[in-house]
Amino acid sequence: MKNHYVYPVVFEQAENNVSFYFPDFPGTAGSDKNIVKGIDRARDLLGHEIARYERQGKELPTPSDPKDIELYDSTDRIVFIDVWVPPYRDAEANKAVKKTVTLPKWLNDAGDAAGLNFSQLLQTAVKQALGIQDHR
Repeated sequence: MKNHYVYPVVFEQAENNVSFYFPDFPGTAGSDKNIVKGIDRARDLLGHEIARYERQGKELPTPSDPKDIELYDSTDRIVFIDVWVPPYRDAEANKAVKKTVTLPKWLNDAGDAAGLNFSQLLQTAVKQALGIQDHR
């Protein structure tokens, strides 16, 4: 698994902003006020998209050759975005997920009265059950 990727993104200039899309990741698009902010947003979007593909076990597409990317307007521009993926993988691994648990009402009421944080308590119990000291 690589840590660094480079993909082309197409930037389209509008009157008040720029929009962009990744030809190699259908449906992955965004916009921002200007090209500088757009590049930052595109990098973030690309990092999350690559982490999502990895999490789902999907094969990453081969980056398109610029000569094969069709531009629809004379102001459209191809920009290459590079991304270092480890921080995005870490964010995915530490993303909170919702779990539904069932407790007897009396136990729930007692926990509420004691001011327990049920989420934190469950995390601690699961770590103990798995013998996990800390997760980076």
